[in-house]
Amino acid sequence: MSGLEINWKILVGQIVNFAILFFILKLLIYKPFLNLLKTRREKIEEGINKSIEAESKLGELRELKEKMERENDEKKKEVLLKAQEEAKKRSEELAQKAEEEKEAILLKAKKEAEEIKEKEKEATKKQTIENAFILTEKLLKENIDDKKAKEISEDFLSKIKA
Repeated sequence: MSGLEINWKILVGQIVNFAILFFILKLLIYKPFLNLLKTRREKIEEGINKSIEAESKLGELRELKEKMERENDEKKKEVLLKAQEEAKKRSEELAQKAEEEKEAILLKAKKEAEEIKEKEKEATKKQTIENAFILTEKLLKENIDDKKAKEISEDFLSKIKA
C-alpha cells in the first residue's frame, strides 16, 4: 500500500490552497456577481412595477380622456343650445321690433292721411266759402228774381258736388 498512501502535508496544503482560492474567488468574483444579479433583479422588478404603474396610469388617463370628451360633448351641446336659444330670442326680438316699426309706420301713415284729409276738408270748406261769396256777389250784382236765384244756387250746388 505504499502507492496509495495519503500524504497529509500535501492534502492539508491542497485544502488550504482550496480554501484560500475559495475565499479569494468568493470575495472577488462570487460576491460582485451576486450583487450584479441582485441589482439586475431589482432593476427588473422596478421595471415591472413601473410597467404596472404605467398601465394603471394609462388606464386612468384613458378614463380621464373619456370623461373629458363626455364633458366637452356636453359643453358643446350646452353651447349649441344656448346659441340656438339666443338666435331664437334674437329672431323674436327682431320680429317684434319689425312689428313695432310696422305699427309705427302705419300709425304715422294714418296720421298723415288724417292730416291730409283735414287739409282737404279745410281747403274744400275754404273753397265753398269763396264760392258762396262769389255766388252772393253775383246775386247782389244782378237784380234777379227768386227763380233765377234758385237756378244759380242749384248750379252752385252741382259744381260743389262734382
